[in-house]
Amino acid sequence: MEAVVVDVGSKLLKAGFTIPDQAPSMLIPTQMKRILEDGPLTDNSLFEDITVDLVVRGFIRDWDTMEDLLNHVLYTGLGWEMGNEGQFYLQTHFQLPRLSRNNWCN
Repeated sequence: MEAVVVDVGSKLLKAGFTIPDQAPSMLIPTQMKRILEDGPLTDNSLFEDITVDLVVRGFIRDWDTMEDLLNHVLYTGLGWEMGNEGQFYLQTHFQLPRLSRNNWCN
């Protein structure tokens, strides 16, 4: 399996396999709507009008949400299988503080 590159920006998350001269397979916004966890997902009343900016100026604001987003990108979007994962390269902001870099590794 080819390695995956994930570039997390303030507006878009780009992800794709490391194939030369190929555009990223996924381009998704990093801004999301909040969903209540209890109840059926078919009810429109579960969506709040609150949007969450996951990345602001290159810095991750909510690590739990970032983990959920990366799980969606890697397993659902790019087709990784549990137990048969490949390698991935995560592009970060060049001025990322040490504490924030440590959160990426945990």
